[in-house]
Amino acid sequence: MEEDNVQTEGKTPDLGKFKSVDALLKAYTELEAEFTRRSRRLKALEENKAAETPIQEGQANAPSPEPEKTAESGSEALYRAVMDNEEVRAHVLSDYLRSLRGVPLMTGGGGVPAPGDRPKTLAEAGKLALGYLKKNH
Repeated sequence: MEEDNVQTEGKTPDLGKFKSVDALLKAYTELEAEFTRRSRRLKALEENKAAETPIQEGQANAPSPEPEKTAESGSEALYRAVMDNEEVRAHVLSDYLRSLRGVPLMTGGGGVPAPGDRPKTLAEAGKLALGYLKKNH
């Protein structure tokens, strides 16, 4: 069991885009702090909404929601908060796209020739392909 907790010499863990364990720890701490701030803000917003909504008859004694449903609604609220913040959404999207290593992504419209520009011979197709590759690199 103790051997599992001890890192063997010469092996470094895969840290992804982080250059060191300290950089990873710092990023995690910042992420955790941001999540805490957003959770508190979300809770305050939910409390304000609950205070504005009048209690209907018979609702006062209703059982509290199940933990699974609360977690699900919290994740939905977090999703909405991210989608409403353009800067956060762009950051999440760019991180996701960077994680797709080895997947060629077409940018700039794709450069597909119009139907009238179709090559008639294999040599013309080769020239068209070389032009496309040179243009995109």
